[in-house]
Amino acid sequence: MWKIGLGILATLMVASLLPFAFIARSRASQSTGAPIHLVMDMDKQPKYKAQRASALFADERSMRPQVENTLAREDMMIKSETLNDPAGTRPIGGLMGGQDVMQIADPTAYAAITRGRIRPAGMDDAKFNALTAPNKDDKEINDDSTFYVRKVPAEFTVSAAFLERGQERFTIYCSPCHGESGYGDGPVANRANRLKTTPDAVNGWADPQNLHAAKIAGRPDGHVFNTISNGIRNMPAYDKQISIPDRWAIVAYVRALERSQNAQPGDETVK
Repeated sequence: MWKIGLGILATLMVASLLPFAFIARSRASQSTGAPIHLVMDMDKQPKYKAQRASALFADERSMRPQVENTLAREDMMIKSETLNDPAGTRPIGGLMGGQDVMQIADPTAYAAITRGRIRPAGMDDAKFNALTAPNKDDKEINDDSTFYVRKVPAEFTVSAAFLERGQERFTIYCSPCHGESGYGDGPVANRANRLKTTPDAVNGWADPQNLHAAKIAGRPDGHVFNTISNGIRNMPAYDKQISIPDRWAIVAYVRALERSQNAQPGDETVK
């Protein structure tokens, strides 16, 4: 009898090891089947991926277009990034007069701050969007007083901290091409010029602008801001890399660079 009991016990012990054997085998092999989920959680849920069709809407698009004449509330909030100040010697939020968040409700101010453009009070969206930028020649751009704002918007205080932040961002994003002094002689430009004389030369290279040139110095500040935001010719857009306050800080610093080459009495003091 005891032999039968021992055999049953041995069989049960071997059988108890089978689940672990199957688990080990499944972990070591590949399968095209879907995994078994005892608890579904959110692994499977009804959803639409990008560009998929949907019978719910008349146009059968799952990706819904923006509603005309609307603006997401978060787009009305301009946030100031923390100044890179490990020593704690510069104020946080110094880009916007001590504010960390600026809420813009006025369409005129919104156009000036986020796009560097002039929007007369009361102008509707259709007329504003229909306006075309001056681009006939440098004189037309520099003489413009109706499309681009002439100066950094008053919501930003052009202080020493503001210029320091602009210098920091300029050094990171602009100086590789334009050079730290703004003469268009950055390391990228210098390397491109060396490559022009080699068999590996690439056609289509456009030299970075000398920011001290008269045509650039005469640009409205809004035009420079727009160029940073959207790019121009071979220069890419930096609207995703550089925040709105930082873009205006760069504009202010570029003006300081230009003024440094045409200094006037009293310029050594930042007010």
